[in-house]
Amino acid sequence: MPGILILIIVLIVLFNPNILPSLGSWLGGRSRQPVQQAKWMWSLFTGTEDEQIRAEQDFGQECAQAFKKQFPGSPSHAAQELVENIGSRLADSVKDPRREFRFTVVNSTLSNAFALPGGFVFITGSLLELCKRDRNEIAFLLGHEIGHILRGHAKDHMTANALLNAIMARLPAAGQMLRQVIGKGYSRTLELEADQEGARWAAAAGFDARASINALKHLAQISPDASGLSEYLSSHPPISERIRELENSLARR
Repeated sequence: MPGILILIIVLIVLFNPNILPSLGSWLGGRSRQPVQQAKWMWSLFTGTEDEQIRAEQDFGQECAQAFKKQFPGSPSHAAQELVENIGSRLADSVKDPRREFRFTVVNSTLSNAFALPGGFVFITGSLLELCKRDRNEIAFLLGHEIGHILRGHAKDHMTANALLNAIMARLPAAGQMLRQVIGKGYSRTLELEADQEGARWAAAAGFDARASINALKHLAQISPDASGLSEYLSSHPPISERIRELENSLARR
């Protein structure tokens, strides 16, 4: 898939340069020149590891700006402070100075968390309340999203879907499309892998990894239709399977 995206970008530059400003607007970077836009997208797929990380952060920042605008209102200061405090401990446990993470609470009736490339993690206030603001459960949920980022799931998911769709369909409504693409979730294998990563990073940061089980049980106890989780649950492995896999993993530890 990266090869296909590179080919598309090259064809755009060579044969249809007028679309690049639209792509730049979709990414939120209206001040960028077309050549600059193509340069960092090229680095995302073909650069050295350090160049790819920097390009991913650039790409993620553009996406995060559009994504955040889709959630009106501001969360409480206490909620944001709680998430930032937990998130900073998780980020410190990664021990990679090239990686930066940003943790943001957004207002939504949907109980969910989202990962964008480059270290941008969003969690809804509804999900915090669902977990009763338990620090250990929140650590697992944020660690789960960190896992998606570090394993490359978020980057691959966004570039293979949102960016490709934006180019081909020339869609200007970036934020709404981002919500739709992210809401579709990951494959069963990637989601289970992120669960393992979430428990691992929570433990590495000094939290109780077994709280991951309670976090998933909270998700299992609510009505999908009432909570806005219908789409989320339809694209993820059954929560019973996720709990079983985590219990087996924690037992082996």
